[in-house]
Amino acid sequence: MPDASTSSLPAVRVRGLFKTYEGAIEAVRGVDLDVMPGEMVALMGKSGSGKSTLMNLVGSLDRPDRGTIEFFGRDLAHVSDLPEFRQSEIGFVFQLHCLLPHLSLLDNVALPLQGRSGALAKAREALAEVGLGHRVSHVPAKVSGGERQRAAIARAIVNRPRVLLADEPTGNVDSESEKTLLDLFDRLRSEKGMTLLVVTHERGVADRADRVLHYKDGQIERVEAKGGGESTATIVP
Repeated sequence: MPDASTSSLPAVRVRGLFKTYEGAIEAVRGVDLDVMPGEMVALMGKSGSGKSTLMNLVGSLDRPDRGTIEFFGRDLAHVSDLPEFRQSEIGFVFQLHCLLPHLSLLDNVALPLQGRSGALAKAREALAEVGLGHRVSHVPAKVSGGERQRAAIARAIVNRPRVLLADEPTGNVDSESEKTLLDLFDRLRSEKGMTLLVVTHERGVADRADRVLHYKDGQIERVEAKGGGESTATIVP
């Protein structure tokens, strides 16, 4: 896998993206966006503004009505096996950890690697990276909410994706756990060259990002750069 931190191409490039539901609800209206390798971009806006829809489109969980989405120059419209592409290139973290309650953390993290050699060893390594090497045999009910979310991040990164998409990842954790998760995101960027696009309502999460995209009525209304500068442009490398 190429080193994402040295790539000159955007990790994610979106052009002219549209998505309408039920023939009337325009969740995404002509969005253009570049996210550079190793960058963390936060997406903020009111509930129902279309943030999660945009995230699902970028993650190829849904298809746009029109427009293009590229990962490191590769157009998703030309990818023949999207599930395989998602598994190798994209990690997903959601507000609810979605761990299977009857499985240990180790087995939960190993799920994306089913059938592959060394799955448990790789899952154990991913758990150690998020500080849960001592919890591998615990089931989700026996660890804290913050630890469950860290296990979900371990599951998201066990395949070594280049892009991590996180939808309200700190929505159900306390402030101490939020800091732990954000420190983990920082390490994934600095040590792994991972690129992050994060949907959030939390200002503390947005403050860790390189840019904050303020999303309203299906469009990026303005862009807030680190340090407080603002622009109305939707594409800011």
